[in-house]
Amino acid sequence: MQGERIIIVTGFCIRAAMIGETDGPPGALAVADALVRLGKSVVLLTDDFSATLLEAGASASGWAPRIATMNLPQESADATIDALIAGHAPTHVLAIERPGNASDGHRYSMRGETLDDLVASADRLLAPPRQRNYTTMAIGDGGNELGLGGLRDELSGRISHGELIFSVAAADHVIAAGISNWGAYALTAALALVSGRLLLRSPDHERAALDAIVRAGAVDGCTKRRELSVDGLAWDDYAQTLEDIYRETCSWLSEHAAPAVDLANRHA
Repeated sequence: MQGERIIIVTGFCIRAAMIGETDGPPGALAVADALVRLGKSVVLLTDDFSATLLEAGASASGWAPRIATMNLPQESADATIDALIAGHAPTHVLAIERPGNASDGHRYSMRGETLDDLVASADRLLAPPRQRNYTTMAIGDGGNELGLGGLRDELSGRISHGELIFSVAAADHVIAAGISNWGAYALTAALALVSGRLLLRSPDHERAALDAIVRAGAVDGCTKRRELSVDGLAWDDYAQTLEDIYRETCSWLSEHAAPAVDLANRHA
């Protein structure tokens, strides 16, 4: 809640479709929406593979976030990151489902495919603490995402291709989730509990945003198909976790939030 200026980096290109996947952008939009409603200044950072997905999801939600893009060559992406840090002066950087550099300097899919020719490195955002004056956070589900480096020693041997693909950059705070969007939704729920405001978008709202993202071309990262699913889970199965988080958040706020909190307006 002490953060004032936040950069959220997301977007994971799927080579078979040459566009971003459905995990990442919905979660990034949910967190960004909550932060903006709290009066924070937010910039979403992605690449051309996912920029249109973020725009579509935001449009379905009735708002227009600030979106910046970084693309190859790497020198151009580095310049974009440096300019954004200098201009936005972030207090926090949050990575959600974005490829991170492995120990060999390459970026990989969960299957061990090299993504260097598609996806620029954003590791510059998560420089060691002594080289930056902002807090970093990361949300991921496979180990190859930016910011999960602090879990590498413990978990790289437990996942397929882990020694090859696991990210090395370590965020100050990490949320490991079965699906990154779930972790982002849970983070948004935490913001709601701390603020006493229902900042979560309803599951129906999330469905509309995901549908818009899919119509804009996004594919499921596992099936590689353009469908209303995330990481191989069809909507009904995927949404169950969203519904559980939303229900528990509403229940807690009903019991603990100040009377001024209007739970009738559930941002549906």
